[in-house]
Parts: sequence; structure tokens; C-alpha cells
Amino acid sequence: MMRIVRPIQTGDLEALVDLAESLGPGMTTLPADRTTLADKVERSVASFAGSIDRADAHYLLVLEDEDGRLLGTSALYPSVGAPYGFFSYKRLRLVQRSQAVGASCDVEMLTLANDYTGTTEVGTLAVRPSAKGTGAGPLLARARYMLVAARPDLFAPLLMAEMRGWQDGEGENPFWNAVGARFFNMDFATADKLSAVRGSDFIAELLPKHPIYIELLPEAARAVIGRPHDASAPAMKLLKREGFRYEGYVDVFDVGPQVHCDRDQIATVRRSRTGSPVPLVSSAAGVRDHLICTTDLSRFRVTVAAAQPGGGDVALGDDAARALAPHRGEPLRASPLDLELVA
Repeated sequence: MMRIVRPIQTGDLEALVDLAESLGPGMTTLPADRTTLADKVERSVASFAGSIDRADAHYLLVLEDEDGRLLGTSALYPSVGAPYGFFSYKRLRLVQRSQAVGASCDVEMLTLANDYTGTTEVGTLAVRPSAKGTGAGPLLARARYMLVAARPDLFAPLLMAEMRGWQDGEGENPFWNAVGARFFNMDFATADKLSAVRGSDFIAELLPKHPIYIELLPEAARAVIGRPHDASAPAMKLLKREGFRYEGYVDVFDVGPQVHCDRDQIATVRRSRTGSPVPLVSSAAGVRDHLICTTDLSRFRVTVAAAQPGGGDVALGDDAARALAPHRGEPLRASPLDLELVA
């Protein structure tokens, strides 16, 4: 069964709303709110058309099956943080010593940081519950990197992603209860949704500006710093296999881990090759499954197909050629489909 990842279109709004409703609460970047989703769709359409500034652009991809049913979505945000900055906590170590009394102090703290401002964020990876376990999630995740490989000029030299922080069975986050709730006159879900929907200006206004000494926090709050939500474990695994690394940055609300990778060192990007489409000879040596994408932004498509890149060409079968429909010899981009990355 050949599945296609493509840019979202205006006519997909109803299907996107239905997808968001199927996910339930907790997916703050894809709320089941028609107005918010309509804005996301229109902005993505304008981004793929090249008619919007980079600071406001985002690229929303959707996966559809052979019947045209929307199975999931993923997104790229080329430059995050405008105009107030993208906020994180950075975990740092502080060592102090008093020679007068011969004592030392070795502590950790969380300091407010804007280091990811202007970077490209990969996010909004969501799969319809009925499609989980079918490879839909990994395909949507890696389709974003194929877009980066095809058009690196649209994205920052550094890409980052943030994982949802850990919550208990009641949906409570111990760090929020110990810190955030003392500065925001709202519950965690409301603050998180406001950040996703209206931006981060209120974060800059209300978050404590001074370092937070971790040793002063309750044990339950300390234990979840950098710990992803149980449901985010598969996504974290995929990110690490692509080369993303965790270096102490966490979300300001739920202290979920934030990871990053140099754009050109992402495994899918680094191993991809560009070539002209030519017919595949099935008996040829070296034929294996690849992620294949078009390179024309306005007609961007990604699929999985048997292919043989080499010598400036990408050889692929008739079905894949029809699915991608490269226009007048438009170059294709191919990246090996390692089984461990799609299991």
C-alpha cells in the first residue's frame, strides 16, 4: 500500500478537525478548535506557495492513504520565537568554595534562556489512533527531514524539538505545581494552551527571571526535570536516532526535554541524495526501499518506494513515479529507509 505525505490543503480542514478531535486533550499544538486550525491551514498553504515571511511561516504536512483518508500530520516551524523569544530553562551546575571555612557547595539550577530563538522547530507529530503501529508516525516524522533536505535554504542551521513533560495518572505535573502555579494565576493546561495558541509574550512577563535552585524544589519536582511524557517515548527515540541530542534544555511549563541537531547532520538529511527520475529495472543490484520526495516546494510529495539512487539519477518504479508525478524531469531526493528507524 503506497501512502503519500503532502502539504495540507484548504479542503483538508474538516479532516484535520476530525483528526484533532480523535487525539483527545493534551495536543496543545493541534487543538480541536476550528478557528485555530483554519489559521494553521491557511498559513501553511501560504508558506508552501512562498507568499509569507519566514518568521510567520510554517509547513504542515499530512499523510493520506490510498483512499485519500487523512491519517496524521507533522509540521516544521522555520524560525521560532518572534517577537518575544523562545523560552527554555537551561540546567546548569554551580560550584562555590569558601577558603575561609574550608567548605564547598556544588548545586544545580535552572536559568531562563532564549538560546533556541530563531531556530527551526520540528513538531505537531500526530497520528490517528487507528493508524498507530502502522509506521505512520515515523513516516510523518521523517517526511519533515526530507523537506529540509530538499529545501535547506528555508530552515535554520539548527533544528530543535520539545517533548511533552511527564504527568501522573491525574494529568498533574509536579514541577508546575511547585513552580509555575506560583507565578501564573491559571492551571497548567490553560497556561500551556495559551502559549501554543497566542504566543509567549505572557511567559516573558510572568516567569521568574532569577535562577531556580533545584535543591530547593520538592523531590517530585526535581525527579521530572528532563523526563518526557510516557506517550512521547517513541517520538524521543526517533529523534535520537536522527541525531538529536539533549543538553539540559527543558520546557518552562512541564520541564519536558528539548533536543536539537545541526540541520545538515540529521541522519535522513545527511544520507539523502538528489537525482533525476529514471525508470527502475527491478532486477538491478542495489535496489532497496527509500524515502523519495519531490524538490518543487509547491508540489512537494513524500512516499516510500523501492529505488536505486546513483550517478545523478534516482531510478524508481511506475507506481512511485505516478504517485510523485515529477514535473518535466524535476529532480527527486532519496534517503535510505533503515528498518530500525521505522519500526
